[in-house]
Amino acid sequence: MCVHLNNEKKVTLYFIRHGETQYNVEKRMQGFCDSPLTEKGILQARSVGKGLTDIHFEAAYASDSQRVLDTAKYAIGDRDIPLSVDTRLKEMNFGVFESLLPQEISEQYGNALETLFSLELDASAPEGESYSQLFARTEQAVEEIVKKHESKGGNVLIFSHGVTIGNYIIQLTNSKEFTIHENCSVTVVSYLNGKRVIETVADTSFQEKGKKDL
Repeated sequence: MCVHLNNEKKVTLYFIRHGETQYNVEKRMQGFCDSPLTEKGILQARSVGKGLTDIHFEAAYASDSQRVLDTAKYAIGDRDIPLSVDTRLKEMNFGVFESLLPQEISEQYGNALETLFSLELDASAPEGESYSQLFARTEQAVEEIVKKHESKGGNVLIFSHGVTIGNYIIQLTNSKEFTIHENCSVTVVSYLNGKRVIETVADTSFQEKGKKDL
C-alpha cells in the first residue's frame, strides 16, 4: 500500500498595520501616498515589537511604503529577522482621493467617498483600484509567502496597511463587517494543507504588553 505523506507544516502569519502617521493625525486619505510616522507611531512600532519578543519569527515582509518600512525597522529592532519588501502588500490605491481630507473629497466628488466605503467588490476611488483588485494582489503575495515557508513552517511577520489587511480578512470570510485595524494592531492567520484559520483580528494586546515592558 502506498501512503502519501504531506510535508506541509503550519505557517502562521502575523499581519501588523503600520504605526500612526502625520496623515493619520490629519485624517487625510493615505494609500499609495505617504507621510512619516509620528512620535506616537514610532512608540507603537517599538511597543508591538517588544510585545512579540517571546515569539520566534522565520522572516518578515513589508510593503514598500516608507511608513511601513519604518514600522518594521522599529518593531524588529536588533532581532535577527530577515526583512523582504513586496509592493503587493501596499495600501489600497485611493486614486484622486490621495492626501485629501474627507470634506475636500465631498466638495470635489460628491458622495464618491461613501460609494468607496460601501465595501462593494467593484467599488473604487476615481483612478484608484477596487477591493477585488486589492484582494487579488494581496492574496497572491500571501500565497507566495506561505508557499515559501510551508516546508519548514513557523511564524512570519507581515507589515502592511489597515485597508489592505482588513479587506483581506473580509474577503476570506465573505463578511461585510469591516474591523477597524488600529495602528500596530496584529491580525493572525494560520495556514496548513490549503486551509486558512483566522486566529485573531486587530489585536492590540501585543502593543499594550510591549509598551509596559519598554
